[in-house]
Amino acid sequence: MYPGHPAREEGNNMTEKINGNIPDNKTIELLMAHSSCRKFLDRPVPDEVADTIIRCAQHAPTSSYLQAYTIIKVKDKEKRKALAEFAGGQEWVEKAGLVLLFCADLHRLDVMLNISDKNVLHNAELYTVAVTDAALASSRALIAGQAMGLGGVFVGGVRNETEKMAELFNLPELVFPMYAVCMGYPEEVPPQKPRMDIDMISAEDSYPEITGREQLADYERKVSEYFLAITGGRSGRGWIERAEHAISLKPRYSVGEFLSKAGFMTASGPMEEKKNKTR
Repeated sequence: MYPGHPAREEGNNMTEKINGNIPDNKTIELLMAHSSCRKFLDRPVPDEVADTIIRCAQHAPTSSYLQAYTIIKVKDKEKRKALAEFAGGQEWVEKAGLVLLFCADLHRLDVMLNISDKNVLHNAELYTVAVTDAALASSRALIAGQAMGLGGVFVGGVRNETEKMAELFNLPELVFPMYAVCMGYPEEVPPQKPRMDIDMISAEDSYPEITGREQLADYERKVSEYFLAITGGRSGRGWIERAEHAISLKPRYSVGEFLSKAGFMTASGPMEEKKNKTR
């Protein structure tokens, strides 16, 4: 567990407790103690630590062994500055000791493989595979960093400018810049945000019953109390209002336009099928 994390502080009631029947386990403790870190010490992340993080990411599960993602280590100061600007002025992108850009990548498969149906790389299934592979790899990267004393945060705001991102990093067709993961040695880590009741996000054998906002009454209270505590009483908005604001503020319709231009999800059937329809 990384230094300074609130879960290390005795009596901290903002970190979810592990089931008492589960034996002590450092990996479980680390996962349960996650909180996004945006304030970093002015201390470089050694190359061997960065390389280990990337290798851990590389060992994440991958669909059909395709490894359909690419990780770009962003060291150039001007590119860091541009990333921060694309993300709406998120200064931690410039200050973090390590910034990794995770991309869903079908371009490498397009170049390396001899696939008879060229449309397959442009369908929704392979897009889903690439996004899932990248997501799994990035989660492993953050966990590896936290295990070695780093804190971190995912920055999806870079998708505000996907076209500019592609140009800045020389991304070819069939490569989608998903987000940056910023890591460094923590100066400050906020307490964990409350999560929904497990019955809202988990069920057995069927989708859980979602009836309306009344199900979130207790959760709304917890979220409001959390933000009142960390803001000194300045903001007590609940989860519903915050989620509505986030979705309204960042619709990012341009991401769909970029994906289409980059060749993602432009085919709904095999190439042979399209040929037969024109005869």
